[in-house]
Amino acid sequence: MATKHALKIPTMPALYDTEKVDANDKIIHARLFALGSAATWLIAEYRPEEKLAYGYSDLYGQGRDGGAEWGYISIAELEEPKWPRRRDPNAPDFEFAIPQVEVDAHFTPKKFSECIGEDGRI
Repeated sequence: MATKHALKIPTMPALYDTEKVDANDKIIHARLFALGSAATWLIAEYRPEEKLAYGYSDLYGQGRDGGAEWGYISIAELEEPKWPRRRDPNAPDFEFAIPQVEVDAHFTPKKFSECIGEDGRI
């Protein structure tokens, strides 16, 4: 059976802590990306006990023209294995799933305006 993949979200402001800060000036503390996809999330606030984040999502790599927007993001949903389970031919009783979303380990916190292009693409 495939197991959940725990994303290691760094410490950052709690939900609503930056709601009075202009979007372009919000500090982005984490960048998440989907393997084999253009989907990317920039996280500004996080409530770990609920695994709920607030940030900017660009699911198609097309910026605002493709529907990129600010909103709430369920980290719990992103942790669920999404790719088909595969059996190791050398160990028929072993199943695994590849987690779809990863945290960019090389990302450094910066203003949102420094993370996107003029068209809203990440």
